[in-house]
Amino acid sequence: MFIDSRFYSILVFVSNMFLLNLLWLILCLPVITIFPATAAMFGVVRQWIIHKDTSVFPAFLRCLKENFKQSFIIQVVWILLAGFLFFDYSISLRLGFLKAIISPILIVLGSLLMLGSSFLFPHIVHFKTKTRNIFVNSFLLSISYIPYSLLLCLLFVLIALVLYIFPVSVLFIGSIGAYIAYWLAHIVFTKVSQRQAPHPQVKHTEVME
Repeated sequence: MFIDSRFYSILVFVSNMFLLNLLWLILCLPVITIFPATAAMFGVVRQWIIHKDTSVFPAFLRCLKENFKQSFIIQVVWILLAGFLFFDYSISLRLGFLKAIISPILIVLGSLLMLGSSFLFPHIVHFKTKTRNIFVNSFLLSISYIPYSLLLCLLFVLIALVLYIFPVSVLFIGSIGAYIAYWLAHIVFTKVSQRQAPHPQVKHTEVME
């Protein structure tokens, strides 16, 4: 009976992961909704980890509605920043001897953007705060808890590598990656909340229900 119950729980979890990934893929199809869809996915895995709520479809729609506007604005800002750095880097490659000076600077800035983005989606769904604070808080958290932010970055690289080698993994890799990423981020959020004094890295925030 115990084996059957455990097997059933595993089967439900796997099914929910697949359904969540499918919902995420469908919402990502318009492209301009990638950030809102990803935020909704992170919101669902947060419910699983914190509240042990195993619902998928209603939770996904609720998280999508709650975070759509903020995550869409963040998407626009992030794309502008990444596009600006990429464009400048492409130009710097044609600057002759100046390339050796400008290119490394742009690579460092790009690396900082990626590092600072490691906590971006977990922060969106975990804390209720103003949009402008999310970028600052995510960056400061990534610097303050560098081992975790490096693990998150490594996770994203591994996901990209798996997708490149096994394209069919797109059917499940998104939700698995989100679950692991939020689990790591939640460890950091717990460390922050356990500090007696207000933590400087998370300003003007409230924890989501």
